[in-house]
Amino acid sequence: MDFDHLVVAAKLPEQAKKDMNMKHGVVGVKGGEHNAWGTYNHLAFFNNQAYIEWLGVQDYDTALNSGNPLIQHLMHNHEQDVEGPITFALRTSDMDSLIEYWDEERIDYEGPFEGSRTKPSGSTLSWRMLFPKFDFESKVLPFVIEWADGINSADNPEDTNSIPFNTIHVGVDELEKAKEEWMHLYQLGEPTPSTDLAGNPSYDWKLGNGTLSLSKGEGINAKFGNINI
Repeated sequence: MDFDHLVVAAKLPEQAKKDMNMKHGVVGVKGGEHNAWGTYNHLAFFNNQAYIEWLGVQDYDTALNSGNPLIQHLMHNHEQDVEGPITFALRTSDMDSLIEYWDEERIDYEGPFEGSRTKPSGSTLSWRMLFPKFDFESKVLPFVIEWADGINSADNPEDTNSIPFNTIHVGVDELEKAKEEWMHLYQLGEPTPSTDLAGNPSYDWKLGNGTLSLSKGEGINAKFGNINI
């Protein structure tokens, strides 16, 4: 699988995008509205088919009643008045095979959820999302996304930042248990033992466009070029 995008909960996605530009020089663009979920986004694209999504609430009642686990997670943060990275997506080009595998392994999941929005260019972007069932208050497990047209990319080449996505790091309670769970869920294979920035033991997987890393801790952190988020 590839890393697709980092989801950042934001009260004001456009302002969060501007703040990133002022602090790091990252170019961002307007995304669009998800009317069925009551949300909207702004985006920053990077040069190895990865991006940041600042996701905000546009219609409170619609978002509050959404059955989409991502929107439920966003609303939880919204109610707690907490902003920042909340999850991320891994990209597949064959979600049906993953669903078949999860069914065979009796892995509980939600979805796939169909999504679409109209881009500023007027074209329609469509995708599907698949979520393993878990308690997002206790740990992080990424969802899986499949784009109808392969990937989500900037309409204009100049809106793609020249720096790449490098690493997504996830803090876990029990490293060995988490390693086995991630291998089972996402068919990742054996990871490479390593250490995180604090010198703690970690496990790393090479994705198609970067590295996925687990170590003991909390939350998620992503690195794009020399920028840590």
